[in-house]
Amino acid sequence: MGVTTMSGVLALPLLVMVAVVGIENGGGAVAVELFSSKLMHRFSDELKADSVSRSRGEVARFPRKWSSEYYRRLLSSDLQRQKVKLGPQFDYLFPSQGSTTLSTGDDYGWLHYTWIDIGTPNVSFLVALDTGSDLLWVPCDCMQCAPLSASYYSNLGKDLSEYNPSDSNTSKVVPCSHHLCEGGSSCKSPKDPCPYRVNYDTADTSTSGLLIEDILHLASGGTAASKKFVRAPIMLGCGSKQSGIYLSGVAPDGLMGLGLGNISVPSFLSKAGFSRNSFSLCLKEDTGRIFFGDQGIPSQHTTPFLPFDDINAYIVGVETSCVESYCLEKTNFKALVDSGTSFTFLPDAVYQKLAGEFDRQINATKFSFEGDQWQYCYKFSSEELPKTPSLSLKFSANNSFVVINPVFAIYGSQGAVGFCLAIQPTNGDIGTIGQNFFIGYRMVFDRENMKLGWSHSNCEDLTDEKGMPMTPSGSASPKPLPTTQQQSKPNGRAVAPAEAGRAPSKSTATSVFLVPGQFYISEMMLIFWPAAYIFLAFYC
Repeated sequence: MGVTTMSGVLALPLLVMVAVVGIENGGGAVAVELFSSKLMHRFSDELKADSVSRSRGEVARFPRKWSSEYYRRLLSSDLQRQKVKLGPQFDYLFPSQGSTTLSTGDDYGWLHYTWIDIGTPNVSFLVALDTGSDLLWVPCDCMQCAPLSASYYSNLGKDLSEYNPSDSNTSKVVPCSHHLCEGGSSCKSPKDPCPYRVNYDTADTSTSGLLIEDILHLASGGTAASKKFVRAPIMLGCGSKQSGIYLSGVAPDGLMGLGLGNISVPSFLSKAGFSRNSFSLCLKEDTGRIFFGDQGIPSQHTTPFLPFDDINAYIVGVETSCVESYCLEKTNFKALVDSGTSFTFLPDAVYQKLAGEFDRQINATKFSFEGDQWQYCYKFSSEELPKTPSLSLKFSANNSFVVINPVFAIYGSQGAVGFCLAIQPTNGDIGTIGQNFFIGYRMVFDRENMKLGWSHSNCEDLTDEKGMPMTPSGSASPKPLPTTQQQSKPNGRAVAPAEAGRAPSKSTATSVFLVPGQFYISEMMLIFWPAAYIFLAFYC
């Protein structure tokens, strides 16, 4: 009987792993293979030397042995493990201003927003919600930011805020040595502030500045008596320079990335043990809810998130697409689930089949409205929409997602004139399930189990909150939205609903007037940008 060994290196603090495998040879004898691993403490000199050779001299993440920092880092890790063992502190968390989200139309690019409080003392920001990106950023030490004055927007009762790290006694600059500063090894010094830049793949749109650590104020509980306030340490972008459509009304006060990256707010909350690694968005036409830690209800439908190349995003696989009970062949595709996109985009081949079948089944006259970009529009003379065929997407295990309302109504000066199928084609194999498909559902992004959940909801079923004003508590009353008459003035500006970081500029539309959930059109010119992905890049 022979014994051989195979050794390797494991950088584990306290773990011994030995595997003994018996292999019977042809003569009946058993040869034993012993696999062993060499163990090294994570702060050992040997591992430090290996890290130095790999990172060209960067050793800042290794504390001096037996120093106070050495013990602090070990204790921090132990406390983190204890939080994981004990489970989350709260079932649900939401912004301290309230769980309500808002969508007020063209002034903010037709996205959903919520008020959040950052820093000590806290400052309020109205941030767009985007599941297609990771970083939370706000205007900060501005060199090039969107206008923040209330006079620039039709429905604000106070100016928007600009974050100043020096005004918050809980803020800390993130150094280049931090593990979330991905380009840290190229900084001149590991102690330098970590710069960031987020590029959004449309119209040269980006945000850049420095990474900062500070406090995000949250709350739990549904009533005033049971509500508890939480101070959660997070990382955010101090966005001193924005470009593209971030200078023309989309996300003027910042954006909260809710993606899968380690720098997103859901990641910080779950790793700190505040909530489960999950969140939900429940959207209606002009309002909604956001809850961190929500994993949905037992009866919800689910489908897994899928890996796709190097994209770390909420990708799902649609097995077939259906109009009413008729499911179309070869209409499978992958899609990004993105709250930062107003409409849904399908790969062109799938779009042509689905829209063509919708057109075949609908009992209405096809019509082309002057200047629009929609391929499947219809006119009608009554005040009510005719019955439209239902659309559904089928996922694995026969889980079906039925679209609540696949069309939008069009209004002219004399009232309703028609409606259009609210889906657009896109090049490539990846589609985008946008905000309009979210409507009427509690959409659960369960990152812990890597699955998407959905169930019908009125968006009022998690707490008894009555809603949230357009301005933070203690502020002046918000100005009302423009009336239809005001909207229809010849010099009124408006654009079509657009994607977060992808909206057309103000100059691309004239004489188009819209209200949430409906379109008012005169000599309309609707411009749509193709669906695109958002990439997060840190550099030093």
